[in-house]
Amino acid sequence: MGDVDVDIAAEDAGQGKDGQGRRRSYRDIRREQHAIVRQELLDRFGTDGKIDAHEDPIRWRRAVRTNPVTGPLYRIVIAVLGLALIIAGIPMVPLIGPGWAVIFIGLFLWSTEFLWARRVTQFVKAEVKAFDQYARALPWKAKIPMLLLSAAFGWLCFYLALLITGVPGWTPDAIEQYLVMVPGLTRS
Repeated sequence: MGDVDVDIAAEDAGQGKDGQGRRRSYRDIRREQHAIVRQELLDRFGTDGKIDAHEDPIRWRRAVRTNPVTGPLYRIVIAVLGLALIIAGIPMVPLIGPGWAVIFIGLFLWSTEFLWARRVTQFVKAEVKAFDQYARALPWKAKIPMLLLSAAFGWLCFYLALLITGVPGWTPDAIEQYLVMVPGLTRS
C-alpha cells in the first residue's frame, strides 16, 4: 500500500499538489515550470544560445538551412511569413476570428528560426502549464467563479466584436433574431 501512496503523491505533485496532497503556491509552481523551460532551452541550444542548422531534427529543413544559398533565404521567408501572420492576427483579436491563434502560429513559426521567439514561446508555455497545474489543484468552489468570469469575458469579447461589425448576414435566422434583440446590436 505504501508504493501506491508514493505513486499518487508523485502524480499529484505534477498537478499542483505536494507529496502530502496539499495545494502548492502558484509562485512555486510557476518557478518550477520556468526552471523546466530554461533547462529545455539549455539542453536544446547549449550555452551559446544558437540554433544549430546541422542539428535540426527535420531532414528537409536541415538540408535547406545548411545550404549557404537557401539557408539565409529560408530565414528571410520565415521572418516575413511570421510577420504577415502576426499582422493579420492583430485585427482578428477584437473582431470575429481566431486572432490569438494566428498570432501564436506566427510566433511559433518565428521560433523555429529565431532564439528570441523560442524564448517567448517557452515563456508562454511555462505560464500556461503553471496556471493549468495551479487551477487543477483548486477546489470546485474556487473554480466556479473562474469559469463564470471566463464565460463573462468571452461573452463581452463576442458582444464587442458584434457591436463593431454588426450581426453577420450568414448567421442563421433563429440566432440572428435573438442577437438583434441585444441592446446595441444590429444587422450588418
